[in-house]
Amino acid sequence: MRDKPFDAAPVLASLKAFQRNTVEHVFDRLYGAQAVSRFLVADEVGLGKTLVARGVIAKVLEHLQRRGKPRVDVLYICSNAAIATQNIRRLRMGGASEFSLATRLTYLPRQVHSLREKRVNFISLTPQTTFEHTRSRGGHMEERAILYRLLHHQPRAGEKPCRRPDNGLFNLLQGPAGPENWRWQVDNIPAEKLDRALAAAFRQAVSHDADLVAELEELCKAFARHREAAKIPPAENDRRYALIGRLRHLLASVCLNALEPDLIILDEFQRFKDLLHGNTEASLLAQDIFTRKDARVLLLSATPYKMYTLNAESGSDDGDDHYRDFLETLTFLFQDRDRVEEIRELLSLQRDMLHARAEGRPYSTAHKTRLEKCLLKVMCRTERVTASRDHNAMLVETTREALPTVEDLERAAEADAVARAVKAGDVLEYWKSLPCLIGFLKGYTLRRKLDACLDAPSPELRKALKAARRQWLSRNRLNRYEELEPGNARLRALFAETLDTGMWQLLWMPPALPYMQPGGAYRNREGLTKALVFSSWTAVPEAIAAICSYEAERRMTERRRLGEAPVTYGKLSDQSRPLRFAKDAKGRPTDMMVLACLLPSPALAAIDPLCFALHEGKPLAPSAMKQKVRTACRLLIRKLPQGRKTVRADKRWYWAAPLLLASCRDMLKDWCADAEGWRKVAFGAADKAAGNATDGISGFADHLDLLNSVAQGEVTLGRKPNDLADVLCDLALGGPGVCALRALRRTGAPLDAALLSVAAEVAFGLQTLFNLPETVALLQRGDTVPYWRHMLRHAADGNLQAVLDEYVHILRESLGLADCPPGEQAAKIAEHIRSVLSLRSAPLWTEELALKNGTFSFNSFSVRCRFALRFGDLRDDADQPLLRADTVREAFNSPFRPFVLASTSIGQEGLDFHRWCHAVVHWNLPANPVDMEQREGRVHRYKGHAVRKNLAEHYGLSALAEACDHENPGDPWQALFELAFRDAEAAGDASGLVPYWIFEEGSARVERRIPLPPRSREAVRLLRLRQGLALYRWVFGQPRQEDLLSSLSQEADGDGEWDDLLISLRPPPRS
Repeated sequence: MRDKPFDAAPVLASLKAFQRNTVEHVFDRLYGAQAVSRFLVADEVGLGKTLVARGVIAKVLEHLQRRGKPRVDVLYICSNAAIATQNIRRLRMGGASEFSLATRLTYLPRQVHSLREKRVNFISLTPQTTFEHTRSRGGHMEERAILYRLLHHQPRAGEKPCRRPDNGLFNLLQGPAGPENWRWQVDNIPAEKLDRALAAAFRQAVSHDADLVAELEELCKAFARHREAAKIPPAENDRRYALIGRLRHLLASVCLNALEPDLIILDEFQRFKDLLHGNTEASLLAQDIFTRKDARVLLLSATPYKMYTLNAESGSDDGDDHYRDFLETLTFLFQDRDRVEEIRELLSLQRDMLHARAEGRPYSTAHKTRLEKCLLKVMCRTERVTASRDHNAMLVETTREALPTVEDLERAAEADAVARAVKAGDVLEYWKSLPCLIGFLKGYTLRRKLDACLDAPSPELRKALKAARRQWLSRNRLNRYEELEPGNARLRALFAETLDTGMWQLLWMPPALPYMQPGGAYRNREGLTKALVFSSWTAVPEAIAAICSYEAERRMTERRRLGEAPVTYGKLSDQSRPLRFAKDAKGRPTDMMVLACLLPSPALAAIDPLCFALHEGKPLAPSAMKQKVRTACRLLIRKLPQGRKTVRADKRWYWAAPLLLASCRDMLKDWCADAEGWRKVAFGAADKAAGNATDGISGFADHLDLLNSVAQGEVTLGRKPNDLADVLCDLALGGPGVCALRALRRTGAPLDAALLSVAAEVAFGLQTLFNLPETVALLQRGDTVPYWRHMLRHAADGNLQAVLDEYVHILRESLGLADCPPGEQAAKIAEHIRSVLSLRSAPLWTEELALKNGTFSFNSFSVRCRFALRFGDLRDDADQPLLRADTVREAFNSPFRPFVLASTSIGQEGLDFHRWCHAVVHWNLPANPVDMEQREGRVHRYKGHAVRKNLAEHYGLSALAEACDHENPGDPWQALFELAFRDAEAAGDASGLVPYWIFEEGSARVERRIPLPPRSREAVRLLRLRQGLALYRWVFGQPRQEDLLSSLSQEADGDGEWDDLLISLRPPPRS
């Protein structure tokens, strides 16, 4: 980087053709002739706007460095940390610095030295921590400590000092922190570590504000003596926090001046749009940075303005929210009201043209072309329907009639009686959406009024509550694993689409490209996909997660509950973990086969089921696959050393043979014996999960010592068992260590000790999965067969190898690793998989109403959630964090559980949920067509589950066999996508949308699932939504869209006959 300018070519080469077109168009508009300083990329949801931004960054770096600019600053601002975490790793590029400062802008005085030393700085920020400094009471303690050091200890370099008592400033800025924590934080920020120039600029800014100086000195005097927080008068406390807010805002402004941004990226900016137009301190601070000389602003959003407004949605009488929002966005982009007025006139002509077409009058499209040309100067948009044959873009709607049962209606009457008794109004909408509604409605009006009445309930309320026991979950019933009647038509429909399909029997989603015909629980389940549920009610996701997870666990534990010692819900987690490293009474290891299952044996990994499947050109029957693998194992067994001639077969060969097999034997032995090898991985896995990620890890060392003693010849084995090839076959097909090694090897990583270690890390994660109490209850059959055999059978039945191969392929790009060396790719992928597999059941708290001594009270208890989860941060009953939303999303984006994720629509823009899910359940219908597309866009994305299924169905192993080496196939999914792209290119579509976003040759589709009550208002709304989805693009940029749409819908049917009237903002193709 220091010797020559950045080369954008490798980054651009990684993009698809339509993305490169967008990058070139954006760069031309920002830096070419008649350049603009602001540009909007409004590509349809899921088309990779973040990767387009990466391409733009690369072009800007190359351009500015070739012009000799010594330092380039890129600011990436997005609405929340979840989106930042997901997207920052995609924005990384080889040969440039990492993104940094994904934190508060006011921390910059500690970090500005490193900024000045680099030629390129990538800085990630969020609006709340960058521009908003008055809403929170005092900000973070570290911010206040920096303020203290800046105002007190820094040498003043000649500027006028602020007079203030030292103790007063210290006490003033302490805020809500405890005395010891505050003292430690201040001491942990030495004055000499803060940037002197930035400190001088800040103090100068303070000294130039006379009112601020006066307030600071007055409050320092007031706080000269330390007082407990409770003894500080409220008015004085309010003044304190108002002053701290002003100081934080001023420091942020000074810090922004130090950044010198060249490119500012605003991702999903519609969620903080007030910063673009408002007159608040926060918006003025933001606008100051947007208007910096030579700074370019790139806005990213699929919905940059309200794309469509129903009259009933609008906050005004004329239904023109969309129109005003659109014009405001144009005003920000053009910074020229005359240009905006010109576009307003062209939109009026476009409206006249649409009416003329609807009425059969002559019309001209000349002004539409002018309008497109004007808009393309500041914005562009690509949509996937352009690559779809039927304009449905692989989407299909399935409506399941959510017909209430008699019991459902009885529950409605019960809930209504409670609501009438507390005067809480109509509960119909609650009842239609929520099972056990009183138990999950905490915080809603009905529950607040009920809580207020419980101390002195009326006779009417007492009677209603005694009859309403089905309105909450019963802890005792759950503890006995009693079957729960869904009690809600929509939940019953969700059961039918998930649990009742047998999904509860699976530990992972079936692979799209199996190498062996699925067996056991996975037979005939190829069509399954995860379900993403959206509801308008915040209580619904919790109810879905709790009830679906309980029912899945109830079904999984049925065999265990029918045994001699029935297990209860509360005691399930106390059951022993069979995949452990136990010892007998004499201290001898007893679970060596567990070690063998986890061992990443290169010799067994070389017996690749994918190679056998490629030779046949189809998934093999289990018997045929096992025959081929057994034959290969017998060849390896012949090369093993001879054991002693004994009468009885020595079963120690089962666990010793995988280590002693010829292929890479010395390397494997060294890795097992090395303290930095397997031993380090095992104890590291335990440390990463607070000591419980790898069950029974304390005995691992003894087991490994025994294995090493056999490898070193210190223990002599007897006669080989006749079924040794059968055991090695099972390990080759389903052993967690072997499968992990094969999958990670497909990244191109060299077969060395480092690869063995990262494969072992994945294997330990799979050990955790198979040791989960509900997994053990599902697989263990009460017979004498060792549990490790059940595990290997399940892994083979479910094509664990094909699942991991598919997962590794997806993670390579989603983790932003394409530019990393193969060994680094394998290491980071393994760490991610282990993290996902270590996810344990999350407790979700609900409440039941108890009657004791004539008094009603709510008692809370937890329900384990794993099969289904609520999206968001999960906390325990003490409000302590258990799982971050990012962790929940990554688990859903894996082939493993959860299989159902429930959420509200709020805050989901820009997040991916598509990797193993192509079904969106609209629990409640969205307000308008664009909101529906936003929901469905969460799963209709790059290399989505439906696309991969169709690729596998259309091409399969037969076509793949012609495209890759049978003996060393590498990444089968890379080969499949390249094959499909070549076919698309030959057919005249080189845009890249096919096959990466759209591939219609197959039966899989993005599913719009709607559990619809019959003859309801929702049925009428759905008809309007369908109509709007077909037509709303025609009324782009128009006032009173709903009225215009209603007029057009009488003539148009949305089948493409009006396509010449659609405004196209697709970037022009580049050579």
